[in-house]
Amino acid sequence: MGMPLKNNTVSVVVAAGGMGKRLGKDAPKAFIQLGGKALITYSLDVFSHHASVAEIVLVAPASAVRQAEQCITELQSSKIITLIEGGEHRWQSVKNGVCAIQKPCEWVLVHDAARPFVTNEVIDSLLLKRFAHRCATTATPVTDTIRTFENDLCIETIDRSKLIRVGTPQLFHRETLLEGFTRAQTMSPPPTDEAMLMEQCGIPVGIAWGDPLNFKITTHSDLVMAEAILLSRQKK
Repeated sequence: MGMPLKNNTVSVVVAAGGMGKRLGKDAPKAFIQLGGKALITYSLDVFSHHASVAEIVLVAPASAVRQAEQCITELQSSKIITLIEGGEHRWQSVKNGVCAIQKPCEWVLVHDAARPFVTNEVIDSLLLKRFAHRCATTATPVTDTIRTFENDLCIETIDRSKLIRVGTPQLFHRETLLEGFTRAQTMSPPPTDEAMLMEQCGIPVGIAWGDPLNFKITTHSDLVMAEAILLSRQKK
């Protein structure tokens, strides 16, 4: 195991382009209310206080620029937080974010704004992977029994010991990621996340075990669970 990164040696790109349609919202879900604050505020706060983070680039759709500016102002972070608009596809939005980085950082963390419960422990676990890999993803084990189905019948049980849930943050060697974006222009369909992009470019993707509570808020039930987690933490 290597030594922790020195202060301010990694940049973070937070992607906030996802829409909240499955939540019953027409606005980007990064800006829906959770515990009286915009969802995105929670992860921005964690990254802004992490010693290894040099700066943060927030990528938001044009329709949410004003809300994003307000979130950044309310955060009152001492670190650089740059706001830029995203692209048509996720990889284009993240590329915009990486290209907007001002600090000469060798490594980049990419995070989904819809995952509010990222922790310092998850970030530290991921940063250690830079000694072995040019990219790595946060992952958690699959604990449910997973089966294939056809119509209304179960068909086959999948060996869950070989399955993981992939999430964010994800870690990338900056120049390697930029090279991947060049190749993404000709990929069809486009990669769903940057770890997939690296995989399609032939770059091995390492795994850093994450936290099951760092789940992605997609549906109303996810939002209900997130509210319950916040409430339980406030009672402690």
